[in-house]
Amino acid sequence: MMCLFRFATITAVLFCTLQVRAQSVTLNFEDLTDDGFGHKFSNDASEAFPIVNIGGSNRMEILRDGDFQEADRNGTDSQWLAAFNAGVANPSGYVISYDWYIDTSLSPGNYGNFLQLGTYVNAGQGTFPYAQDFPGTGKDVELGGAQLASGQVFSGTVSETFSAKYGALPADFLNAPAQRLGFIVNGDGAQAKVYIDNVSILPVPEPASLVLMSIASAIVWSARRRRTL
Repeated sequence: MMCLFRFATITAVLFCTLQVRAQSVTLNFEDLTDDGFGHKFSNDASEAFPIVNIGGSNRMEILRDGDFQEADRNGTDSQWLAAFNAGVANPSGYVISYDWYIDTSLSPGNYGNFLQLGTYVNAGQGTFPYAQDFPGTGKDVELGGAQLASGQVFSGTVSETFSAKYGALPADFLNAPAQRLGFIVNGDGAQAKVYIDNVSILPVPEPASLVLMSIASAIVWSARRRRTL
């Protein structure tokens, strides 16, 4: 029992070390709010997005209404800003990730002939400086007419570094007093809805840290196995 406790303690310390070494933030909508998202280039109070439970997970619903930039979060709170600024300062070492879910059976015949998802970032209070991973090959998701008319569910996770998504960001992004992340929903459907979850800004795990975590996890598993034999 003491051996297992020691190994579990080692694992916990490693987890804490990883968290301390890098800033990160995740918005998962589990508080049943849209976590600060509002109308494009505006504030939280400018628009409210429904939170829908799908498969046991709360997700933010974004309706494509023709704005192109359909929802964004203008963050000045410390955790969001610290993670965002860390990503801007180290664009190849930080990822923006999110889960997406589209159920084309919700409004049959109204999802149109194409639906595309992407993201954009914006520093400060205006519309510039600005960068987006759209159009061209930068789109995160693209569904065609046959898929949208199928009545099927499509889902996945997008996870890319800042540099892969946006290339070289303007210098004005560095240490900006506010940082905005938004979603692009482009298409021609009248009732196309996209559900978003686990919007995260996270550091790319360092290889050495991954090795340490793997070793610690293996030790704990082995200790538990011996204890049950």
